[in-house]
Amino acid sequence: MRKAWLILALLVMVFSLLAACGAKDEEEVAGELSKRLDDLKSYKAEIQLVLNTGHEPHEYDVEVWHKEPDYYRISLTSKARDITQIILKNDDGVFVLTPHLNKSFRFQSNWPGNQPQVYLYESLIRDILSDSNRQFAVEGDQYVFDTAANYHNKTLKHQRIWLDKDLKPTKVHLMDADFKVLVEVHFTNVEMDYTFEDDAFDIERNMQGAHRDALPAMSDEEEADEKRSLGTFYPAYQPPNVELVEEKEITQDGEAKVVLRYAGDYHYTIIQQHAQHSKMVSMPEGQPVDLGFAVGVMSDRSLIWTYEGVDFWLTGDLPAEEMVAIAQSMAGQADK
Repeated sequence: MRKAWLILALLVMVFSLLAACGAKDEEEVAGELSKRLDDLKSYKAEIQLVLNTGHEPHEYDVEVWHKEPDYYRISLTSKARDITQIILKNDDGVFVLTPHLNKSFRFQSNWPGNQPQVYLYESLIRDILSDSNRQFAVEGDQYVFDTAANYHNKTLKHQRIWLDKDLKPTKVHLMDADFKVLVEVHFTNVEMDYTFEDDAFDIERNMQGAHRDALPAMSDEEEADEKRSLGTFYPAYQPPNVELVEEKEITQDGEAKVVLRYAGDYHYTIIQQHAQHSKMVSMPEGQPVDLGFAVGVMSDRSLIWTYEGVDFWLTGDLPAEEMVAIAQSMAGQADK
């Protein structure tokens, strides 16, 4: 009897210590996250993004601005090339901006809608709350959730999310089927209820501000040298039972283009040309797609993106996830 009372006393002591330390169980954390989602007004986040999908890691600075009801600004800056792209959503629509080329795509879209985005706080919360098979753990002063990864990239199967004691995100890992970490997201600063300037989500401000911070303009001679140095990019991935059936160079409107045509279970074409400057493209439908190394624009049967001074256009009868997989496999695959 005395032994039973001793065990009971020890259990009471343990639970008292946990309560004193402020530790919450899974149900409490999920409940608070649900309330946080309902009450979310605005936030600003600074993020370090690392992609481990190539021969060597690629690092990016990401900044996220969000203000209710539906204003977004996400900037993605390559550390290696100091080039920035911006996803902007305001009352006029959704834009993908490439300021150093003075280029923008505009379309009507409900983005982000219910499409998971690893750098959006509200998206991470929804991933946690909607996954009935999630796993929960406490690591030191952080809460950890393991959920399914529901992104366009079909190689990403698992997601691990770290939250601090205030339920702000601190880190996210996206992993393949073997739990190899392919994407690392480090939240270096998150400010809730942030007050933005009135024109923070204005397209002109973002084009001009980012353009001032972009790479200095090249001279005609430097631009000619860069164009001569560009080669054809080939995808490292292609769907099963598909092969390259034609490769040709054409000139259209005075611009040289490389055309790669694939056939098999799917039929698609990849067109490449030197990046075009000063171009506004309006699309009736579409959505931004985070390729990791760049922001693309996807419509019903095509995917467009810019990388390493080259414009890419992928079109065909492919599912969206296959288009994304092909595009992502083309990073760093130039044949000079």
